[in-house]
Amino acid sequence: MRFRDAVLAIALFVVTAGSAAGATQTGFTRAGGEAQREIESRVLASIDADGFAELARTLSFRPHVAGSEGQAAFRDTLVARLSAWGFSPSVESYRVFLPWATAVTLSIVAPDSVDLDPQEGPVPGVPDPPHPRYPLANGYSGVGQVRAEAVYVNFGLHEDYEQLAREGVEVRGKVAMARYGRSYRGVKARLAEEAGAAALVLYSDPRDDGWFRGDPFPLGPWRPPAGVQRGSVRNGRGDPAPGELPAIPVVPVSAEIAGRILSRIGGAGLPDAEWQGALPFRYHLGPGPVVVRLGVADDREGPAAGRKDVANVVARIEGAEWPDEWVVLGAHIDAWGPGANDNVSGTTSVLAAARAIRALAEAGQPPRRTIVFAGWDGEEWGLIGSTEWVEQHAAALVESGVAYLNQDMIAGGGFGAGASPSLKPLLRDAAAAVPAGASTLLGEWSASDSTLAIGDLGGGSDFEGFYHHLGVPSASHGFGGPYGLYHSAYDTREAVETVDPGYRNQTLSSELLAVTALRLANAEVLPFDYVTFAREMEALWGALRAQAVEAVPGAAVPAALDAALATFGTAARAFDAARTRYLEGSPSPERSRASNTELRRVERELIRESGLEGRPWHRNLLFSTDARNGYATIALPSIAEAVRAEDPDRIAREVEDFATRVQAAAARLDAATSSLAP
Repeated sequence: MRFRDAVLAIALFVVTAGSAAGATQTGFTRAGGEAQREIESRVLASIDADGFAELARTLSFRPHVAGSEGQAAFRDTLVARLSAWGFSPSVESYRVFLPWATAVTLSIVAPDSVDLDPQEGPVPGVPDPPHPRYPLANGYSGVGQVRAEAVYVNFGLHEDYEQLAREGVEVRGKVAMARYGRSYRGVKARLAEEAGAAALVLYSDPRDDGWFRGDPFPLGPWRPPAGVQRGSVRNGRGDPAPGELPAIPVVPVSAEIAGRILSRIGGAGLPDAEWQGALPFRYHLGPGPVVVRLGVADDREGPAAGRKDVANVVARIEGAEWPDEWVVLGAHIDAWGPGANDNVSGTTSVLAAARAIRALAEAGQPPRRTIVFAGWDGEEWGLIGSTEWVEQHAAALVESGVAYLNQDMIAGGGFGAGASPSLKPLLRDAAAAVPAGASTLLGEWSASDSTLAIGDLGGGSDFEGFYHHLGVPSASHGFGGPYGLYHSAYDTREAVETVDPGYRNQTLSSELLAVTALRLANAEVLPFDYVTFAREMEALWGALRAQAVEAVPGAAVPAALDAALATFGTAARAFDAARTRYLEGSPSPERSRASNTELRRVERELIRESGLEGRPWHRNLLFSTDARNGYATIALPSIAEAVRAEDPDRIAREVEDFATRVQAAAARLDAATSSLAP
């Protein structure tokens, strides 16, 4: 049964107070909204915690590092489940450089001799994982042997190395000891190498992730002293290119092992109290007198030259009316261990939504637009699977991509989300349709955050290719908070069940995913909110404008962007009003399709084919990943990076370029409005 026919066939489903009956239905006619509420009620009823738990426990049975036998078994399980539910899933493989560590050694050789076995020790009260673990090495670490004095570099940030230089502390040729936190580990590796360090040792200090913050696992959510955070240290996306990988060895260790080195470092005192961690001794900068010997070997010199297959699993439900328009739902399927939270939780969320929406389609209510469900391989090594897929399907996504919805580490803590501004109101509206006890997900969210704040998309997960590279509106949501077993061998289903008893949070996240996807897939006119988008752009420019004006004498350049943003705001309000009028009447498929085509192109106008200066893969000029952090968001990145570089000519050029693109985006909105006119 097609969606339009369903309007005549179904009665309005009345739900309990606070659920879908009162939720806003942007983009739908009155009759279409009634049909949509019935569809959502059926999907919500079919995503249950018991089924979620069974699937999650099955998938987190053993480690599944990208390229491993465990990952192949994980992939095969996904294919089997999807096939049993009526899908015809495809496995899309890519041969990429993915060198596995084969040996990691670490010891103290002076002033005394201590062998430091870089392994995760037991956590009291937690069974030792029964399956082989990936070695304690960072993905894409450089290889080789190093013997050198150790030096403490705090978090290993730009400002830390600048402070060490002022203190006269020599880093060149040393083994740098850096705390995890405040930036992506790949940035830490790059900066250590730029400072001349011979190797880098990374550890989680208890002050940042351990007893100083709260009870460690298993009594609480913080990292135990024996826990180690693995992770990639490359600075790039997809199959690695030259210059993206560190040349120096990089090894992660536990706080226990790090303490045995740090406690032996002498030399200069700390520049300020913020450099002091929470291990039980006074920290010093060094270098020395402790001398460390460190080595990393991998299989890049082996028969396969370090190359392995990463394999995405992709399934789809063809749209009944507009099959060439795609809504994509995805989660990464690789992990550093069992990965029960990171990211079996997200994978299971996508699978549960896929099963529910597939059952709806088989019962005669397929979505109007195509919905794609994807499991991305190799995310932990640098968003490999999703990046390769996005680049392979770039032309189709640019033309037909409606939105991308991401699920990554969704199990524990409070609810939160990040999204393109155009999708933020949709997420809130959809959350009002998800029952949660006596309230709704929106109600529970509001109780913990009355502002219902939704962040902006930075880096670190699979939305990057869709949003930062192609400009497809994207969102990521779930439950998060302290989780000291992140990227460790102890990210098991038992651990997740302590932070999400009964799989309640994960079930709610999957229900929100399904409702949001169905609204995007079924709306007569796409439910993007460009009034909100306009307000946020104006606020972002307001935060940068004074610096741009100060750097560029004269008001002509800033005034051009002021005018462009005003034009966009006017166009957004006109479209919003036109869409409301149109949906109160009798929509025609031709006018709806023409308007939706223009709407899909609005944010594409803010994509620059040549990318950001020095970062050609990052093309979105509204938001990007901060190159100095790796995870954090940088707003209006082309302008902000020009301001950071203190380059007046570049600032003027970037402001003028962005103004031109905003005017083009406003023209798309005007065209979308005109398409709705009778």
